[in-house]
Amino acid sequence: MHVLQSPPDAVVTIDGREYLYFVGTGYLGLQCHPEVIKAACRATERYGIHSATTRAGFGNSPPVLEAERRAAELFDVPAAFYFATGYAGNAILLAALQDRFDVLLADELSHYSVLEAARQTRLPLFTFHHRDADDLAAALKKNLGPGRRPLLLTDGVFSVRGTIAPLTEYRAVLNGYPGAGMLIDDAHAVGVLGRHGRGTLEHFGLFDSTMWHNRPRLCSSEFTAEGGCATFLTATASKAIGGFGGIIPGSLDFIERVKRSSHWFDGASAPVAAAAAATAKAIELLMADPDRRTRLRSNVRKFKDGLRGLGLEVDDSPVPILCLVLGDAENMRRIQTELMQRGIAVAYLPAYSGLGTEGGLRIAIFATHTEAMIERLINELRRLV
Repeated sequence: MHVLQSPPDAVVTIDGREYLYFVGTGYLGLQCHPEVIKAACRATERYGIHSATTRAGFGNSPPVLEAERRAAELFDVPAAFYFATGYAGNAILLAALQDRFDVLLADELSHYSVLEAARQTRLPLFTFHHRDADDLAAALKKNLGPGRRPLLLTDGVFSVRGTIAPLTEYRAVLNGYPGAGMLIDDAHAVGVLGRHGRGTLEHFGLFDSTMWHNRPRLCSSEFTAEGGCATFLTATASKAIGGFGGIIPGSLDFIERVKRSSHWFDGASAPVAAAAAATAKAIELLMADPDRRTRLRSNVRKFKDGLRGLGLEVDDSPVPILCLVLGDAENMRRIQTELMQRGIAVAYLPAYSGLGTEGGLRIAIFATHTEAMIERLINELRRLV
């Protein structure tokens, strides 16, 4: 087991040695930003570790409320619910939605948190092939009785493969079913994709925040004027945003429903003050510096071009996650070990959501990587692959 002895960034200290770091989810490099760290320290000094009570009583500290305000500002919506961990977001949303839908259909490679949350409901769950709208349509036809309302569950960006869910195609399928909905776990897309960093919906041109305002209805957002497919979103601050905790954006009415439907508001301790303050500051920095995403996309493009030069097939998306399956598990462990010996850290995952039996090498690109760092990784891979 390795020990990370510095903040996650382009260069880190692991087990007492310095490495170029291409691991994890700190895509914009905000986890180690001085202002984010200062905000966390100041909040701890002023408010303690956390409020030591639930938010239904006296647990609404200023940092927690500021994190919610900033999250709503990021998505340009009236409200947001901020809670201790993004992993819980799907369970929290499904607690609010399960009495309004009859059947769940999930991408077979959805994250653990998606499938676990689905199994905790009383609704039947069916899966469809990864990113396959035709198989979704077939699953709906096979498993949906007359008048029954389906809710699709999917990652926006898949955490290891780096693939993007084809939301436009899904919505076209779901629009044929009255009362249908789509729940997107956008943990790896928010902060990265879209003009404003609002994630997969914005990437596909489906994000219309005007539809979220003052809706006295169930839906946090609806993207067709005729009613169409209701769309729900959960995200996390712990990845590209650079803070920590889960985020659900939406209308005032919907967020109040979300808070009442599970016990994360009235039964769980409020988020840690330092995490909340760091999240609020990180969102502020993310919104103030769109060039950070531009640098990230440039780095992703450079790395993918380098992989093509090695004869590897990669897509053209701006997602900063690359999953390389290079031979069997033994070979990939060899590549990871030799890269570590050369001072470069990448992750070999023998098992995770979306991986086959051999596992894969997961490489993460950051906005803070320099061109020289990326070239060095490409050159080392050229020697090893």
